[in-house]
Amino acid sequence: MRFVWAVVSFLAAVVLIGAGVAQLTVLKGPETLTSEIAPADASLPYTVIDADVFSENPGQQQFSASGADGEIVAAVGRTSDIEAWLSDVSYNHATAGGSEDGQPSVDVEVVDPTGDFEGDRATNDPRGSDLWVSEDTGDGSLEQNFSLPDGMSVLLATDGSAAAPADLSLTWDVDVTTPWAGPLIALGALALLVGLVFWIAGFIGLRRRRGPRRKGPKLPPTAPISKKEIAAAEGDAEPTAKRIAVPARRRALAGIPALLATGALLAGCSPSAWPDFSSTPSPTPTPTSDAQADQETPAITDAQAARIVASMADTIAQADQDNDADLASQRMDGAALALRTATYGIRADVTDYAAPTTFPDGPVSVLLPQANDGWPRTALVVVGDSDGDQSPTILTMQQADPWAEYKATYVANIGANVELPELAPAWLGAALVTPDSSFLQIAPQDLAAAYADIIANGEDSSYAPLFDLDDDTFRTALQDKRDTTLANFNETGEGTAEMTFDQGPGDSDPVSLATFDSGAIVAVSLTDSETARPTNEDAFILIPDAPQIQHFVDETETATGLTTSYESELFFYVPAKSSDEPIRILGYQYALTGSELLPEAEGE
Repeated sequence: MRFVWAVVSFLAAVVLIGAGVAQLTVLKGPETLTSEIAPADASLPYTVIDADVFSENPGQQQFSASGADGEIVAAVGRTSDIEAWLSDVSYNHATAGGSEDGQPSVDVEVVDPTGDFEGDRATNDPRGSDLWVSEDTGDGSLEQNFSLPDGMSVLLATDGSAAAPADLSLTWDVDVTTPWAGPLIALGALALLVGLVFWIAGFIGLRRRRGPRRKGPKLPPTAPISKKEIAAAEGDAEPTAKRIAVPARRRALAGIPALLATGALLAGCSPSAWPDFSSTPSPTPTPTSDAQADQETPAITDAQAARIVASMADTIAQADQDNDADLASQRMDGAALALRTATYGIRADVTDYAAPTTFPDGPVSVLLPQANDGWPRTALVVVGDSDGDQSPTILTMQQADPWAEYKATYVANIGANVELPELAPAWLGAALVTPDSSFLQIAPQDLAAAYADIIANGEDSSYAPLFDLDDDTFRTALQDKRDTTLANFNETGEGTAEMTFDQGPGDSDPVSLATFDSGAIVAVSLTDSETARPTNEDAFILIPDAPQIQHFVDETETATGLTTSYESELFFYVPAKSSDEPIRILGYQYALTGSELLPEAEGE
């Protein structure tokens, strides 16, 4: 019976171990899962793949694109931004279609032009657009891993004219588990061990009972057994015991290789070959408040800002070198472009005339983007920091529509020892303050005029109590310049001529972004001028021997007078109306913009 149980145990061991090994080999599922993405219209130049397609199956994924002539570009951006950029064209749009029998499916449809946005498309080529968070390219084929959050997508194209790559696939690394392989092999090993025990026990029993037992000679009833007979009997027993024990040990040793092989299988089993009895709860989604759901997205990310500023720096550096206002207009607008254009005109005649503030080419140390899902979009950026050789540069930049590049509208150097107010983090963004906001100490649209009144009247201005005049480096520098100019003029003109100064708001609209304390950083432009006119009809004004002035008037003297104009780009911190803090100037840029002779009527 012991042999029967041994055979049963051996058979059970073979079945159990075989089943466990089969789970680890022939029955183990594939370690990768591939999903093909077939464009609905292979002739279209753009294909958009939503983030949910890449996350349709858990695990690391590899995206592959081919089947196109020339360079392939994969641009990552917000889905809403990509849709806006493509709102005037047709394109393939791929979304997750769900899983069928464990195989992810992708739905692809053609999206027709919506015309939701106004603006002029400059190019069909998506490469280099300021909208993208990142951009990857490949010559003829492209392979990349994309881990995209919700609300992001990938735009695939070539040059925007030829067909987009048609051979698209996603391959995921599948986490294959065989939770019963380990227990089956372990149970098989146990059954094998039990079978060996039964097998050995059966042989031991068999040896003890080997052959029929014969009766010995019948002794006389009264004949005692002598000690010699007892000793002889005991001596004959030892060889018999040894003959029984030796075969049992050999069969026990013969089972060791089988146990060792089973142990090796168990040792080679990964954690995925065992059931997971941990009680880790499944994560539940965090509820999102209505305010969070309605929150608009920041216009740009840190990575975008760094790339945009670098592109701006390259373009404007080339424009400065060539005195090319048209090239500068690709990356500048408003007051910033006006100062640059005037400077380029002067440098056409005065080659050593210094340019305005050199556009910075350095790290973005502060980013405050407008939280805005539409257009135009605005951002405030600080480039560089106080530890560098050059003072930090503060600028505002604006994107007019989905197809436009960001353009710097105000650029200035931050003053020494100036501290910026507390700003919202870049991932949250800030609101664009309306020009007529009544929540600030001065509405942005009135700030330049109020500051011009302070320039004219100093502490006697009705606005003076609102401003920090003690640390106003621009007003101090402007007043020193005016004092020097007037003193030089009076050396020859006092008594026969007069000089007056004027100031007022510039033509550029203010740009205002809210700070964390309900205040705002406001950028405005300011014009100021110096007018020299004779007070005696026989007198005349000597035009300064300055090549930059001669560029505009091309005269050495005038009987009517002369007005020289300047323009400034100014950045202020304007606190909330409820705050006791004063309005502070943060930075400025100042440049000559023109000079002209007064007409005859004014000179009389």
